[in-house]
Amino acid sequence: MWQHWFPKVRRHIKKALLTSAAAVNEHLHVTQKSCWGLALPLHHVGGFGVAARAYEAGSGFQHFTQRWDAKQFHEWLDHYQITHTSLVPTQVYDLVKANRIAPKSIQSIVVGGGLLEISIGQAARDLGWPVLASYGMAEAASQIATQPLDLLEKPYQPAPISILPIWEIRITPQQTLEIAGPALFSGYVIDGEFISRGTSWHTTSDFVQLDGQMISPLGRQDALVKILGELVDP
Repeated sequence: MWQHWFPKVRRHIKKALLTSAAAVNEHLHVTQKSCWGLALPLHHVGGFGVAARAYEAGSGFQHFTQRWDAKQFHEWLDHYQITHTSLVPTQVYDLVKANRIAPKSIQSIVVGGGLLEISIGQAARDLGWPVLASYGMAEAASQIATQPLDLLEKPYQPAPISILPIWEIRITPQQTLEIAGPALFSGYVIDGEFISRGTSWHTTSDFVQLDGQMISPLGRQDALVKILGELVDP
């Protein structure tokens, strides 16, 4: 028998989204003269977070609305002088495969929604793409951790990743991650009914390694896969 699977809808207040946006902007040295470029689905927190960062910073903002194509994306970045954007690993792979040299305007590319392998990340760096690994989730209004800009001067590594200062982190007895902070979601909307989170801490299904303010994702308890940054049940 077929079973219907409905994703949980996470509810965020505006203040939480802007708190996350401000933390990322400060981390990446975003200013009013910067320009965020959106090339992820706007309905997903990773995409919406890009728009929120542009709003919070008062910076420029452009939306790549065409069907994804590495060549067209490259031309779009150059045309609008995009300085910051977020991509998933498959998009970075496409840029590397197309042998596209990064436009001079681009200052940082936050890579999330999955692991960017060392070989692809370094190949992207060699082409001038300033890729930085990140770790986040919908419940956290996007990013929990993002590598700093000074790592762009070193060989690419997907971990460890710097935890943003707005987050408190701890490990449960089951060795999964718990997070708390002002950008945490308020609760779930299920069948039209809002269900409050009920506690200041959110328990995830992620296994991680912590070293001070650095985090290294190790995997998940579930078997879901990610497509364009969204968890999908295969």
